[in-house]
Amino acid sequence: EPSQYNLTGRAAPCWSWTVGWPEVVLRACGDMGVIRFLYGELSHEALVQATFFSSLLCFIVGVYWMMRSLKDSVFASVVGLEYQPQAKMFSLVVVSVVLVAYNKIVDIVPRHRLFAVICGAYSALFVATAVMLTSTTHGLVGPDGQPIPPSPERWLGWIHYFAIESYGSLVVSLFWQYLNSQVNLKEAKGQYGLITAGGQIGAITGCTLVVGSKRFGVPQLYGAGGLACLVSPLIVQMYLCRFPPDEFINVSSRSAPSSAKKVQPGLFEGLRLLIRHPYVLGIFAVSALFEVIATILDYQMKVLGKAAYSSTADFASFMGMFGQAANTVSLVFSLLGTSFVIRNFGLRPTLMLFPTMLVVVVGVVYFVPSMWCLFGVMVAIKGLSYALNNPSKEMLYMVTTDSIKFKAKSWIDVFGGRASKALGSVVTNTFKKPVTNLMFYGSPVSPPIAPG
Repeated sequence: EPSQYNLTGRAAPCWSWTVGWPEVVLRACGDMGVIRFLYGELSHEALVQATFFSSLLCFIVGVYWMMRSLKDSVFASVVGLEYQPQAKMFSLVVVSVVLVAYNKIVDIVPRHRLFAVICGAYSALFVATAVMLTSTTHGLVGPDGQPIPPSPERWLGWIHYFAIESYGSLVVSLFWQYLNSQVNLKEAKGQYGLITAGGQIGAITGCTLVVGSKRFGVPQLYGAGGLACLVSPLIVQMYLCRFPPDEFINVSSRSAPSSAKKVQPGLFEGLRLLIRHPYVLGIFAVSALFEVIATILDYQMKVLGKAAYSSTADFASFMGMFGQAANTVSLVFSLLGTSFVIRNFGLRPTLMLFPTMLVVVVGVVYFVPSMWCLFGVMVAIKGLSYALNNPSKEMLYMVTTDSIKFKAKSWIDVFGGRASKALGSVVTNTFKKPVTNLMFYGSPVSPPIAPG
């Protein structure tokens, strides 16, 4: 698409620092022998490409984890934590509407412009939420300086919850959709560990900011997250300066027919592809089923955590600490284990490791149902999910068409993920009172799902 750059068909001029900074990072890494041992034989260009995508994921996931850590504490203070299961179920409807709109946008907006459109919209929404949270009528604190009592009629809590839920599903999915269209399977086995590590650095940074929410202020963190959303489109533009689309297409399309590179139009094309192809349904099972278990255990941890930390800032700090721990585990494993395990054990055995771990940790929770046990279990689940399960399942898209990568994947990640969480919320909503019922009946539901 030369017309999107300039009349010569070459990439638009870029400042040298925006193009060359990944090479500076690679030179700073030092011994390339260590990189080859952990990530395999990657070309210089593949490492530069991985650095760009690692930086992009850093900002996307950093914003998400900062907002995610604030989400439950704000919802508990504005609406009430006991309404969270209903919020997760209602979010399925909301993200379905967002998904239909997104599929329409994919039909009319070039892929590399999707980040500007989607991230720009969420930036405006998060900044508006930050302003509303400072209101003495709709926000966290009333005119007398005391917290406003939570109520399910306070619409701001619901809107902020749905916004963050849809951001986590849609923008993260968009990142992987774009990444899967830019790399090949051979290099992905080495690149994805490095790329995932960048996301965990962003997540740890976002969670660390939330731990200091008393110092920074909850509305201020919301506003900072909204502005940080605008960094992602800038990184994509820098990437396009270094890897223009026409050059990439000349290299990657040699082994792929032109029909495979074209995204078919249609609001429900992704759903049709999901139902039609058993392989894609298999990816759906790998991607979505574990979310049922994670939702149940996550709610159990939050109920016990809210009982121990009652104020908005204290509970937000607890959730920020959880995010720090989970993403530190993920960061270490991403740097040292993800690419090594996938390359040496193979994709299929790697995909089986995660459900096996789920069965073990669910058994631990059933026999030791305490807050800190749940904390450790959720750290293990989230950490290995981000570092091992997610990169592995993303590689399953490498052999598919762009229609599946962009449209079917959006249905799997957004609708499938929300549907699984809604199913988990049915369990938590059924047994949420008293807490003893939640702990006794919630955990036994999980083991039969894990091997699926």
